Amino acid sequence: MGCAGNGASAARELDALSPAWARRHSESYAGILEHALAADSYVCEPAPSAVFFGATPSGVRYIDGGMPHYDVYYGPMRYRVRRAHGEWFVEAWVIVEPPSYSGRMELPDCRLAGRLEGPVHCAGRPYSQSTTLDICPEGGSFSAPVTPRNVRVLLDDWSDAVENYYNRDAQAQRLPVRYDFTFSLPEATSVPPASALVVPLATSCARTPYFQAVRSGWSLPILAHEMGHLLGLLDEYAALSGIVSLYPKAPFPGADQSRMGLSMREATVFLPMHHYLVLRRYFCPEPAHLTEAPRF
Repeated sequence: MGCAGNGASAARELDALSPAWARRHSESYAGILEHALAADSYVCEPAPSAVFFGATPSGVRYIDGGMPHYDVYYGPMRYRVRRAHGEWFVEAWVIVEPPSYSGRMELPDCRLAGRLEGPVHCAGRPYSQSTTLDICPEGGSFSAPVTPRNVRVLLDDWSDAVENYYNRDAQAQRLPVRYDFTFSLPEATSVPPASALVVPLATSCARTPYFQAVRSGWSLPILAHEMGHLLGLLDEYAALSGIVSLYPKAPFPGADQSRMGLSMREATVFLPMHHYLVLRRYFCPEPAHLTEAPRF
């Protein structure tokens, strides 16, 4: 399934499919695309028009490897691409190892209060409504007891809500791709661990790698961003920015409206470039080796 191409040509096609605000930063996004392609162990550059709208036969491809974050450490990418009825379907699974069922877990808001066992604490502004660039902003305090029911409610909500960010943006861009994320407890999944990311549930909010834990205190926009990493997408901001207040988050030009740039914003979006990077691996030869990308 190898497919050669021209990165500059792909950038022009993707630019034409992108919103007007992204086209004003075409040079920046061309650089982001070039870096992503160069870093990927799946090597091919099919034309975006062929990927999105070509007469590709039905089929299934599992993508398994790693991407170099900040060009320093590898994070896993693990998902399935399925072609059927002229559409693309991207599916990813996260098996979540539960914490001890005691104490309380931090939440980013109180959307689920009516479905959770109490007492549920709600005060202040939801994290995703903060005007700061903090992943875990001040100004709101939300928590619930750590119980089996509450953990199941949280994972079921993630399974429905996170994919909506991807599907919303693909639909707005008239791209024939749909996403399906499943978060489940080990005993509740039929997916073998080899096809899924297996991580613990941490009951707080913090900026930590997605392959170390998923966190109950992450807002849905943050979680959607982190699942972008599972699909092999890289961050679009200066390395290490945002870790300390003296060096605030510094997205690349134009990436302040990209989900992989400012992850905490409700309104940031996945662009045609992101959908292309996820789907194009379907057309690439199997990587000759993944020695640089250790198994997670």
